[in-house]
Amino acid sequence: MANLRTGARTLYHWARVLRSQSRTATPVDVSQTRLALAQTHLDLDGLVQAVQKDGIATVPGYWSTARCAEARAELDRIIADYSQAVQVCSNGSDRRMYGVESVSGPLMDFHADSFLRHFGELIGGLDIYNFATLGAHIEATSDNSGSGNGWHRDAHGFQFKAILYLNDTSLANGPFQYLVGSHTLWRAAADAVRAGLSDPRQTRFTDAEIARLAEHGIEQRALPASAGTLLLVNTAGIHRGMPLQTGERYALTNYYYHRVQIDEGRIAQFSPLLPGTAERIRRDIFRGPHRIDL
Repeated sequence: MANLRTGARTLYHWARVLRSQSRTATPVDVSQTRLALAQTHLDLDGLVQAVQKDGIATVPGYWSTARCAEARAELDRIIADYSQAVQVCSNGSDRRMYGVESVSGPLMDFHADSFLRHFGELIGGLDIYNFATLGAHIEATSDNSGSGNGWHRDAHGFQFKAILYLNDTSLANGPFQYLVGSHTLWRAAADAVRAGLSDPRQTRFTDAEIARLAEHGIEQRALPASAGTLLLVNTAGIHRGMPLQTGERYALTNYYYHRVQIDEGRIAQFSPLLPGTAERIRRDIFRGPHRIDL
């Protein structure tokens, strides 16, 4: 009975979050957005259907191997030049830098990619803003917990990220892993019951809780892929970077939010940011919209 109550509370909580997002964020013209994106990506409908149904879609070869090599070199340079902004996670194995676009022209290309932002707007129907691009380098150690420090949701309701693998990623060096379908309201409620959760606001999950979901046939999809592969993800679904058994992984991730979700608290949440990032966010968000039209 307790688990059923948690399921009902989870359903109510997610519905309330989704209503709040719809009321407070700015709607986009979905028809116009779809038309514009279809002209630049022939498989747009397939990508949209995959994200809506599964929560995630992949685009092989989005960047060339040469661009990925240049981006890896840029991340190594930033780690050396801006050590004060490097955040270390996963028991010391994961080095993360938020706002790499502020100090690198090549990495700004991914941050400013209008297809990625407009795709997220098409999926969610609401305006989003790229808060910052994360540049990450994670290495295999005996006690690493993978990128993101284990299974989690980024938010409830809807959250969009674009992730780019910068080196070849196998099952051994920490690919992205996603619980297929876990991004929807009804699945969130059902999974709360299946996993025996007690808190509808829970965003982090133990291995035991994930194992209980697996017993109910919930697919844990790992996504090994070559350098240059793009992941389009609703990160309200449960996900993680798999722990690395060997090697290393480089990646870029765009963090998109509705503008109403961005304030000084959000800036503090991700600090220390690379120089210029907080200033750009304050300029764009607090002094009026900054938008690249279709």
